[in-house]
Amino acid sequence: MAQAKQLGGSTGALDVNLVTPKGVVAHEAATGLTAPGELGMFELLPGHIPLLSALKPGVLTIGGGRFRGRYAVSSGYLRVDPAGNVEVLVEQAVASHEVDVEKARADLKVAESDLAAWGDKPTDGDWVNLLHRVQWAQARIDAAAN
Repeated sequence: MAQAKQLGGSTGALDVNLVTPKGVVAHEAATGLTAPGELGMFELLPGHIPLLSALKPGVLTIGGGRFRGRYAVSSGYLRVDPAGNVEVLVEQAVASHEVDVEKARADLKVAESDLAAWGDKPTDGDWVNLLHRVQWAQARIDAAAN
C-alpha cells in the first residue's frame, strides 16, 4: 500500500506569511493556525492539503502551545500551497498588542451607526463595505481582549 506524501516539509511546521498591501506583518514557523473564513473559523495543522479560502474580518491566531500570536485581520484570502506554505493576504492586519482599543471602540460605534442609518440592504456594495467596517473594528477589539 502506498503512503500519502506529507506536505509542509519535514519540520512539522507551517510556514505562515501574513501580508498586507503595506508589506509583511508576520512571517512565522507555526504548529497551527486558526483563521476567520467566510464560512466560519477553521484551523490548519502541518501537512494540510492545498487550500484557498476567502477570509472575513476577525482574529487570526498563528502558533500553538506556548506561543500564539494573535492578529486582527480584515477581509482577504488564505492559501496553502502544495509545499505547505501558508500565505494570508489581507487588506489590513495588526498584532493584538498594537491595537488601540479606544480608537477601535470609537470606530465600531461610528460604523454601527452608519450601518443602522443605511438600512438592511445586504446585496448593495456600500452596505457590505459598512458591514466590513463594523467587523474590522470588532476584530481589533476581540484581538486585544486576550
